[in-house]
Amino acid sequence: MKRKPYVIAAMIFIAPIILLISGCTSAHEQYIKQTQKENEKFLNPDEQTSEIFRVLLSSEGYQVVQINNHDTIKRVNDEMGDKYISSELQRLDIIDESRVGIVTIWLYPDRGTIMRIRPQRPIYFFEIDALLNDDLMRWNFRFPKRIVEPTRLDIMYRVVLTKKRSDEEIIKEVQDMMKDR
Repeated sequence: MKRKPYVIAAMIFIAPIILLISGCTSAHEQYIKQTQKENEKFLNPDEQTSEIFRVLLSSEGYQVVQINNHDTIKRVNDEMGDKYISSELQRLDIIDESRVGIVTIWLYPDRGTIMRIRPQRPIYFFEIDALLNDDLMRWNFRFPKRIVEPTRLDIMYRVVLTKKRSDEEIIKEVQDMMKDR
């Protein structure tokens, strides 16, 4: 009897997702083409922007581009961490969706390590917003001039989800999840 509210809540949450994933193949192909164009534009902005880094995150890859402050701060490369964060999105690839968010981080002025992380424009997917926070916690920086500058950074994320499974597979997984609860 105690489990019934969880099942009802899961059904209320899952029903809109099932409606979203029931698109046609041509719409999916059009989404892929449009997304590729938007990804290129995102990684190569024309106008002057305030963020220092841009991150394109999908289950296929993780790309970081530095936009500003090239001579004062560098992100330490972490290929294994990038692959891990990218692989975490695979379980969310049940719809075609792309969203942009901005996260601000503050660094300790003496060490250059992360002091605080605050979303300025969330993605509005609970799982993804939490994943972005985890992602930033693993970032490290180098300071070529040996001065921690800047101490406040804006990082823009573009998260791309791509439906890779059939509707039947997704429905089966949701049904199995509901049975387990």
